[in-house]
Amino acid sequence: MTTKRTSTKTKTKRPRGGQTTFSWPVANKICDRMAKGETLRSICRDKGMPPASTVRQWYVDDRHGFAAHYARARDAGLDAMADELLDIADDGSNDWVEKNDPENPGYRFNGEHQQRSRLRVDTRKWYLSKLAPKRYGDRSSLELTGANGGPVAIDDTERATKLAGLLALANQRKAKQEGEDGESTDDEGEA
Repeated sequence: MTTKRTSTKTKTKRPRGGQTTFSWPVANKICDRMAKGETLRSICRDKGMPPASTVRQWYVDDRHGFAAHYARARDAGLDAMADELLDIADDGSNDWVEKNDPENPGYRFNGEHQQRSRLRVDTRKWYLSKLAPKRYGDRSSLELTGANGGPVAIDDTERATKLAGLLALANQRKAKQEGEDGESTDDEGEA
């Protein structure tokens, strides 16, 4: 018979940073940092900040009008991230590194840095295209509009003319197909 050992020590959870009740000073700090391009997760990792899930709940519940502030900060943060794309792409500071070979001194191309920069740019582009597709997406659409941006209007006369043209074209194709099959296209020979 085996006996289980039970620990006399009780596990206590590590205290998790900040508060869970809404306060404008904390909410403003979060929004200010998000507007500068920081992610909510990185902000909420800091000591004294609430968990990200709590901040999202403030947004969903629109506590004290927080949803509008959060949305504006998120939007400004996307613009900051778009600006950061250019900084990453233009930074060539580590593209070349000095060789550690005394017999063959000089510089070599740092492909790892170049690939990492490409990954950073591509990831941010993808993220922006998903969160703000109208501004940052590659998506294009074709839209038909009538006069002054209204719906396309076709009157009955125009509709009848177009329909007659389509019927004539269909009859020509049918006659051509029947002529190729060797069948008679008119009833004159049967009378």
